[in-house]
Amino acid sequence: MKTDRKELSENLEDYLETISSLSSESGSARPTDIAKAMSVKKPSVTAALNALAERGYVEYEKYKPVTLTKDGESIAKNVRRKHQLLSSFFTDVLGVEASEADIAACKMEHALKDGIMMKLVKFLKKTSTASCSGCPNKNCTCTAANCPHAVELSSLKRGEKAIVLDMSNKLGRQGTYAGMGLTIGSVVEIIRVAPLGDPVIIGVRGSEISMRKEQLDLIKVKKI
Repeated sequence: MKTDRKELSENLEDYLETISSLSSESGSARPTDIAKAMSVKKPSVTAALNALAERGYVEYEKYKPVTLTKDGESIAKNVRRKHQLLSSFFTDVLGVEASEADIAACKMEHALKDGIMMKLVKFLKKTSTASCSGCPNKNCTCTAANCPHAVELSSLKRGEKAIVLDMSNKLGRQGTYAGMGLTIGSVVEIIRVAPLGDPVIIGVRGSEISMRKEQLDLIKVKKI
């Protein structure tokens, strides 16, 4: 019988998040990979996977890759989103170093209730769009919809930086991009552009992401 989500410990939520990340990166999550990623012994992984399987959050058989169920993936995405929100808040708003922000986010993500998370989302959107570089109105509260400085990410040149204002629902793999730090409020930089314009390598929170120009057209940003 699956237990209620609120009964999951922080440790088990970390396992779900790790399994989701490994699956996104390499297509599978094996117990040995999970142990390495979490710096724990294999018996600890086995015990955690059995507990998660009993609750209906993973499908686990000995010697086979671990897969998340729909409920398990939902929790993993929620935890990962909280992590990204907290990290963005610490780095982009408070100016904390990325490595320090990541450690703090790991400790706080489990305690962040969904209601508080939604308020943080609104705050980050407002903060990230509170002013524009060179704007005569330094206190403008423009958003992706009305900001006169909003442009497509594809319009930026190599070396230019911007804050992400909006990401179209037509943009695929948003869960994967979020896992690499590409979310609303993130600071992005154009690292490299292929000679013919595709692909474009963008940098965000220490990661490099290769995207097509048509994908960058679906991301609204504000230069900084």
